[in-house]
Amino acid sequence: MPLRDAYAAAGLIAALLLAAPAVRAQSESVAPAPAGQVACSFGAFVSETDPEGLNVRAGPGTNHKVLGTLPPVKLSGDDPPVRAMVEVEVSAGANGWFRIAKARDNEMLTDAAPRPMFKGSGWVSGRKLTVKSQASAGRQRPDAKAPAILSGQDGASFDGDAFVQNGHVLGCSGKWVLVEYGLPADSEVLTGLTIAPAAKAGAEAGRFRAWVDRICATQETSCDGG
Repeated sequence: MPLRDAYAAAGLIAALLLAAPAVRAQSESVAPAPAGQVACSFGAFVSETDPEGLNVRAGPGTNHKVLGTLPPVKLSGDDPPVRAMVEVEVSAGANGWFRIAKARDNEMLTDAAPRPMFKGSGWVSGRKLTVKSQASAGRQRPDAKAPAILSGQDGASFDGDAFVQNGHVLGCSGKWVLVEYGLPADSEVLTGLTIAPAAKAGAEAGRFRAWVDRICATQETSCDGG
């Protein structure tokens, strides 16, 4: 092989080797939510704490008209207090916003008459929605065969208070939900979690995300009755 061709071949190999880590890093990140509006079907809880409540809009974005509001989290007088969140049904997602309907209070938790709220169909920010998942692992993609990038000790699921209170919805696809968690650094739950680098890719420091299914729309107990 002529010397010039040898140098060219060596340069090509070097370029490929340098590009390989970037390709691997990209493949190891969590699959983002599908572009545009996508159909979904799951139950979620409103995590808004502002006393004014959560705005429900006519479309997916703050530029759309406000149709009504949903009440914030209600805390009981117990020690520790019981959190009661408005429950909604999600039917679509688009750019971090979610179309909800059938909003309702959980009277078993509020121990009071239902609060006034918007009960029609509209859009809310996913930053104010959280879910309860009984999946044993969070996946890289919305697919049961996708790599597990988040798992609890002994197959524990993501339906505990720590996950519900410190998670928010980023995207959805069918019955799968992309959730980002930001548990406190001193949370005991963190010690039992296995968090792959892919779950942290693209998230702020101390936060992680994954796709989960088996969404449980019941606040006061687990969906299997536990």
